[in-house]
Amino acid sequence: MLARAYSYKPRKRTGEENKIRIDNSIRKGRTLDNMKEYLKVHPKANIVEMDTVIGKQEDKKCILTLYFRNSKLMLVFLIDKYKTNSVSSIFKKLRKELGYETFKFMCEIVLTNNGWEFSKPNDIEFDYNTGEKLINIFYCNPYSSWEKGGIEINHEFIRYIIPKRISFDQLTNKNLIDMMNNINNVKRRSMEYKTPYEIFSSIYGEKITKKLHLKYIPKDEVDLSYKLLIK
Repeated sequence: MLARAYSYKPRKRTGEENKIRIDNSIRKGRTLDNMKEYLKVHPKANIVEMDTVIGKQEDKKCILTLYFRNSKLMLVFLIDKYKTNSVSSIFKKLRKELGYETFKFMCEIVLTNNGWEFSKPNDIEFDYNTGEKLINIFYCNPYSSWEKGGIEINHEFIRYIIPKRISFDQLTNKNLIDMMNNINNVKRRSMEYKTPYEIFSSIYGEKITKKLHLKYIPKDEVDLSYKLLIK
């Protein structure tokens, strides 16, 4: 369980957020309403929420997060801040590691916000070598992050480990993997006190968890403090 109770608060509207909003033409056919229509035809489609977490405003790096609604498991990646090619490269890597069919099944729907780093959906959706559309990107309404509230809540775990105003530029891939695995091994009351790791591994199997660098951590060894990053 979490050390303290919390509730999600919508982000404040800032000049920077206005600056990186996606042009409306990008959203055509990819709105939340479009996603709802897609789900009427594909009701069992897996949904992944996508977002970024920012450290200091001057940082060159940020954390890309992918949250699987079916298990509440979260993957985290260090990427170049506001760079669309950094985001698409993560999806290309996942395609390669998971295999096309598994990737398409696990990430059939990706719901994200209107940040500039997500403004080239075709680069994520399509395999340009074959022309095949593999997955589907949909966007929340502007300033409506609660529409992907699962990932917003899960970001609280990151803030336990890395408080606000701490730079992300010095983080390593090992830091991200350690943080990800500790977060995913916290028991959740909403899942009958099972962990996201337990649920995810029961759905996708040990082979997939290993490919994603996921591992089991006993309850009494889970660490959600900054000390995790300096061990």
